Amino acid sequence: ITVCAKYSDYVFREEEPPILLAANVEEIKPVKFDECVRSGEPLVVGGTDAMPKEFPHMAQIGYGESPRISWLCGGSLISERFVLSAAHCTKPSNRGPAKWARLGDLNTATDSDDAQTMIARIAQRYDHPGYDAVQLYNDIALYKLEREIKLSPYLRPICLDSGDKDVKSAVATGWGHTEWGGRGSATLKKVTLNIVDTSRCNNSYASSIGRQLPDGILGSSMLCAGDQQGKDTCQGDSGGPLQIALSEPYCMYSQIGVTSFGRACGSNIPGVYTRVSNYVSWIETIVWP
Repeated sequence: ITVCAKYSDYVFREEEPPILLAANVEEIKPVKFDECVRSGEPLVVGGTDAMPKEFPHMAQIGYGESPRISWLCGGSLISERFVLSAAHCTKPSNRGPAKWARLGDLNTATDSDDAQTMIARIAQRYDHPGYDAVQLYNDIALYKLEREIKLSPYLRPICLDSGDKDVKSAVATGWGHTEWGGRGSATLKKVTLNIVDTSRCNNSYASSIGRQLPDGILGSSMLCAGDQQGKDTCQGDSGGPLQIALSEPYCMYSQIGVTSFGRACGSNIPGVYTRVSNYVSWIETIVWP
């Protein structure tokens, strides 16, 4: 949480005061403006548009070369240099490796939105050593960016969940990029999902238990979320975050899950997420060695 508290400071925008206000020039201190954006009302089930600066950690993962980059996965900024995503996004079939991270965007179809978009090249990719493309376990990856990101109210990392809270519901965000087709949304969406207990989730995936899930859904390293109205991670991005709002540090979210896989969109079957708290020590050895 200490690193996380440091990132909370970037919610404030600093401006120099007009010189006339300062009688003694040595005493000039920048004026701080609070740029925190939080949705006051409870989130609507089914997905609503995210507001500017509400999810400043959101990333999109791109494949191919400019100007024809395909944005197919999501991710989350967790430090000035690293994006967290899903291992199945590192090298999707017939796309080549993840090459780009687009950060700070809100509406991908326009440059006139209240956003500060930047694109960084991915220099290194780290899949979890326990990931195996056939099975669906340990679906988590880190992407090291070519350069450090300059943080601001529009671009701030998310905290990593330590697993010490009992979470009943969480927010999934994304542009709806799913590797298995369907057009994404131009605007970043958010949707509230209920956490589903592991045994119920296992019942939903009983037919997959075999080659892909030989041990079923493992509660220690995976979590499930969805709701009765058939909303799930169709709204979010493969590799994107499942998060909860924190009261402390100020204006920060904590990431509890990485979007891993789901059944048909809009079914009553919950989406499955990689449980971040189970991987914090692995993440720390790479990001903050």
